[in-house]
Amino acid sequence: MVMNKLFAIADPHLSFASGKPMDIFGDEWQGHWARIAANWREDVSEGDTVIVAGDISWALKFADAIPDLDFLHGLPGRKLLVRGNHDLWWHGIKKLNAMYGDMRFLQNDFAMLDDGIAVCGSRGWGLPGLEDYGAADEKIAARECIRLRLSFDAAVAAGAADIVCATHFPPALTPQNSSIFTDVIESYPVSQAVYGHLHGRAAYKKGIKGEYRGVVYRLVSCDYLGFRPLRIL
Repeated sequence: MVMNKLFAIADPHLSFASGKPMDIFGDEWQGHWARIAANWREDVSEGDTVIVAGDISWALKFADAIPDLDFLHGLPGRKLLVRGNHDLWWHGIKKLNAMYGDMRFLQNDFAMLDDGIAVCGSRGWGLPGLEDYGAADEKIAARECIRLRLSFDAAVAAGAADIVCATHFPPALTPQNSSIFTDVIESYPVSQAVYGHLHGRAAYKKGIKGEYRGVVYRLVSCDYLGFRPLRIL
């Protein structure tokens, strides 16, 4: 029996309508969307699932995001999308989830895979220890934790025995800097947590990686992965 695979990638930062170039952030971003597509088609089959953990499109308006969403729609597999801090076009979850049969926009809920495995997601937020973190950030982080709990509770109620957590922001900076997000994650049957948001060698160090208290944490920013979706199951 051939088992379907689960992949993850974050931060495609598509801009087919808005025209924002990404190579201003480094030569590795030159034509990055074509590299993502080529690698995706090489590794991902139609029966597989890919988590896209935020910062999907630079578009400010929903209409301008449609070419970017169409691009993902045209790639193989089922896509599970989580909102990032730059996804300002993301409004009306019912409308989004009615657009594409192969794309699910996760917000306060989950997607069930085979064998009782669920994918839950939330944007997350910045953490204490990062620059300019303040009281307003604490309120947003607390709200995002509530959304994460709602996702986990719904998955457990539906019979999920194993959960893969997808956030855009890192759940913690390091194991020594565990956070309200890791506290929530550890209180549910979560085996893996994937996240993006971090770009560049200096920033890559600012996210928790590896196994900690039974959860494997993975950074899946597309530039960190060489613009190739990472198989996680």
